Amino acid sequence: MSTVAKILVVLNLLLAGYFLSSASTYLAKQEEFKTALTNEKKAHQDTRDEKDGEIASLRGRVQNVGTDLTKAQQESATLRAENTRLSAENTQMREAWNQLSASATKSANSVEQLTNSLSAANAMISSLQADSNQLRENLRAATEDRDAKVAQVNALQQQLTNETESRKGLEGQLADQRDQNQRLAFEIAYFKAKFPGLVASNQPAQTGRILASDNDANVCVISLGEEDGVQAGFQYIVSRGSEYIATIQVTDVQAKQSAGRAIKALSKGAINRGDKVMNGN
Repeated sequence: MSTVAKILVVLNLLLAGYFLSSASTYLAKQEEFKTALTNEKKAHQDTRDEKDGEIASLRGRVQNVGTDLTKAQQESATLRAENTRLSAENTQMREAWNQLSASATKSANSVEQLTNSLSAANAMISSLQADSNQLRENLRAATEDRDAKVAQVNALQQQLTNETESRKGLEGQLADQRDQNQRLAFEIAYFKAKFPGLVASNQPAQTGRILASDNDANVCVISLGEEDGVQAGFQYIVSRGSEYIATIQVTDVQAKQSAGRAIKALSKGAINRGDKVMNGN
């Protein structure tokens, strides 16, 4: 065999070894690629499953968000209605309090501007409720103050009425006393003029009534006693209307009544129960 042929054989052997080595490497790489592809497919499937789960979860969350949004919209509508009611109530209360009308108008405008925001609406509701509570408190305090003043006025009016009635009563009593004094003075003057022989004493001016009388025994009881300053020996004129009946002299004095006898020389008739007695001063 020639040298060239030997070289060719060697080259063929080298090439065959290279190709076998390359084939072996390729096959190994192919297996690696298959394994990597399988793993990649599995990882991709796991990723897809995970993404599908996340998508399903997101869809559930989106549905929940939609439900929450609907609920929030309903709550917002309820809050808007509550805002409208509170605004009307606040407007009525602020009409009663002119000094707060500007603040009420501003609050009402703020409610209209913030109805699209749930959080802002809640804040405005809180503010309006606070204003409403403050207005109620102010109204309650004003009502209590008014009631207290009305009670004071009523008490003063009642006191004035009582004082007026008392004054009228005292004036009536004073007028009655004046009339009685004038009448007594007239009667005494009349009896003094009619009976100038009557003796005056230093006893105080007094009037009373005959409580009991026994003309046969010449004993009578009068309604004046020691508490009235009566003393034994005091003399009193007995009259019936404008008619002079007799003159009596006290003989026995008790606390609330006294006993006496008629002075016969000055008697004009029988003494009866209920006749008037008075002294001659």
